[in-house]
Formats: sequence, C-alpha cells, structure tokens
Amino acid sequence: MNGKYELVQWMRAILLILLSLITAVSIALFIVVNISPLFLTFPHNLMGVSPHKLRLDYLRVIKYLQLPWINTLKLNYLPIARSATHHFADVKQLIVANEVIMIGAVPLLIYGLKKQKRQNQLWRLLLPFQVLFILLVFSGFMGITNFDAYFIKFHHLFFNNMDWVFNPRTSPIILLMPESFFTLLFSLWLLITLSILLIIWGWIKWKLRIFFSKT
Repeated sequence: MNGKYELVQWMRAILLILLSLITAVSIALFIVVNISPLFLTFPHNLMGVSPHKLRLDYLRVIKYLQLPWINTLKLNYLPIARSATHHFADVKQLIVANEVIMIGAVPLLIYGLKKQKRQNQLWRLLLPFQVLFILLVFSGFMGITNFDAYFIKFHHLFFNNMDWVFNPRTSPIILLMPESFFTLLFSLWLLITLSILLIIWGWIKWKLRIFFSKT
C-alpha cells in the first residue's frame, strides 16, 4: 500500500513539474511575441517606407497571429507573397494554441501547487525542479550557441512546407527580422522561462520554510 502511495505521489509531482514547464514556456512565448516590436531592425530606405510605417505593418502581423477572429493578413505598406501569408497562417495556429494552453495551464498549476501544499507534498517537487532547471539551462545554451541549426530544425519539425523561407524581394518584411532578431527573442524567451520557473521554485522553498518553522 505504501509503495503504491509513494508511486502515485511521485507521479503527481512529476506531472506538476511538467505542467510548470508548460506554463512557463507558454507565458514566456506570449510575452516575447508582444515585446518583439521593440527589437525590430529597420533597413535604410526599405522601399521608401518610414520606420514608423514599417513598425505598423509588423504590429498588424502580431495582431493577426494572436487574435483568432482576424482571418486575413493584410499589410498596408509592404507587399507580401502568398507563400509568406501561408506561413504566417501556420504560425498563427501555433500562437493561438499556445494562448489556449496558457489560459488553461495557469489555473491548473495554481490548483496543483495548492493541493500539494495542503497534502504536505511540496518537498517532492524540489529535486525534479532542480533537474528540470539544469536540463533547460543546458539545452538553452546549446540552442543559443547553435541557433541557426536549431532554427532550421524547428521549422522542419513544425511546418510541412518551405513557406518559411521568405524572398526579401516579394516579402520584404523579413528584412525587419534578421537572424539576430530571432536569436535575441529566443534568448529572452529562455530567460523569461527560467525566471518563471525560479519564481515557482522560490515559492515552494518559501512555503516549505514556513512549514518546517512551525514543526
């Protein structure tokens, strides 16, 4: 009986760790998408369009990607090829799915952590959290140092076409987003993800400290 109880409790702890990761990843992605306009690159005299108008077109892309009720991507100042709009439509599916996951994961995580606290099982999360953090730091470092290769693998994994290869002549908006832009966003995503996990881990440590101070 005790063995079965221990197994169930450890499985719950691991599932809660995975839920913490999913929550952190989804929140970080949501934040990065929305702050990405701050890091745009504006090529000099791109088709005679001012940086302000270029930013407005990029913001139209961001709104299209995040708002389910916007079904058509239309730029006011830059041309965009059909293949590029197809790719943004594919990206939109991922972004909207992430938002749905985030909305569902946050309350589930809060409920799960509170339940672990009520059952005095928070201590089971400490070691798995440390392992997760180390693995995420290592994989994130590898991703940053080999970003180009990982970026290509990511696109081959999540997209079943080559629409993500933009032609700057027909879809010049890609010139606002060089590789350094995506590298920076990935670094910010990793930093925010790790920060959220650290906050959760710190909350667990704090609650455990309070618990043990009373015993």
